[in-house]
Amino acid sequence: MDKICYEEIVSVLAMFGRPDLIAEFKEHMKIDDDYKPPNFVKKEYLSDNEGSATSEEQYEVEVDSEGFLSLK
Repeated sequence: MDKICYEEIVSVLAMFGRPDLIAEFKEHMKIDDDYKPPNFVKKEYLSDNEGSATSEEQYEVEVDSEGFLSLK
């Protein structure tokens, strides 16, 4: 694990007042000094015109005597 992530996790655990989890985390996780983050990360962009984003189906529902909904 890289140092930045390690310190961020310890910081969040300290913010929530969990010294027990901090001790457990430090015992089982090690900082990888050789880690170098990638220079380029390929991002996958989602499109609004692909898949279910363009057409939402309207479902017909019915309400029973106790107020529960069910599909028709």
